[in-house]
Amino acid sequence: MRIINLLLVVTGVIAAIFGLYYQTKARGHISKEKLGNLSDVSIVATGPMPPKEILDEKGLIYCKKFWISAAIFGTCILLVALLSFLNNIGVV
Repeated sequence: MRIINLLLVVTGVIAAIFGLYYQTKARGHISKEKLGNLSDVSIVATGPMPPKEILDEKGLIYCKKFWISAAIFGTCILLVALLSFLNNIGVV
């Protein structure tokens, strides 16, 4: 049981690191043409990930990879919590 928890935690940490990497890479791929078409430019600074409407093609790929790594991270955390709960009540 501890090996599975360890593997899930390591996978979650690696997914979080890749998520941060893809997030910073997506910030560098903002399309100037799409940015010029926005009426409210303050939307760019509202969150850690730029909105999809202003990213170029490569930025959209990084955005997709960011959300995939975020989903992997969340799934790993939920599985660790579930396995810990099941271990505490004596099922596993």
